[in-house]
Amino acid sequence: MAEISIVLVRPLYAGNVGSVARVMANFGLKNLILVKPCKLGKKANDMAVHAKSILKKAKVYKNFEAAIKNFDLVIGTTAESTNKDDYFLRITISPEELRKKLQKVYGKVAVVFGPEDIGLKNEELERCDIAVSIQSAKDYRSMNLSHAVAIILYELSKGEGEKIQFRLASKREKDLITNTFGAIANLIKYPKPVERRKIFNLMLSRIIGRAQITGREANTLIGVLKKMKKRLK
Repeated sequence: MAEISIVLVRPLYAGNVGSVARVMANFGLKNLILVKPCKLGKKANDMAVHAKSILKKAKVYKNFEAAIKNFDLVIGTTAESTNKDDYFLRITISPEELRKKLQKVYGKVAVVFGPEDIGLKNEELERCDIAVSIQSAKDYRSMNLSHAVAIILYELSKGEGEKIQFRLASKREKDLITNTFGAIANLIKYPKPVERRKIFNLMLSRIIGRAQITGREANTLIGVLKKMKKRLK
């Protein structure tokens, strides 16, 4: 199984952070990352119960990019999902589908949760490889933070014991594919409107993330793309 960390972005309530730590302990996870969290204290410790050590060892970052830079796969969570191609940042998979994707790979994986009131912003989802949504009632999609963490970790726990088959491509490798592909697109002036090239690169990044390519596949693609770029110059 992959090495999973939980990332909480701008959590609003100390009690929720403590409850997430407790849920993590229930499922054997230890790595908690906080991005610009609310002030923690007695409330967080009280809700963590016997998981206070997870709170104590949690890594705190001032920005989202720094928090995720060392992960091979970044999974964003959202209550808003869509099946429309033109709203690709919110195209999601279910927790069950996520388990199937992760059960035969290894690498460093971050599961990211946004603040309780608005969730992850579009610019944060842009930096995620995959988006996950928990199916809930249409008239009240938003869930308590710790409950959402519990549902996803419960589902992922079903995949424990699966035989490891391949290494996930690292973030550096995936970024190199996207950047080289983007450079080739610029050389051939595609898409024609320059302002659409950012969207093109975002879609490409999401495709690569969902594909979960292996390290060997990534390096093969990088080699081909570099030769193509060199020929076009």
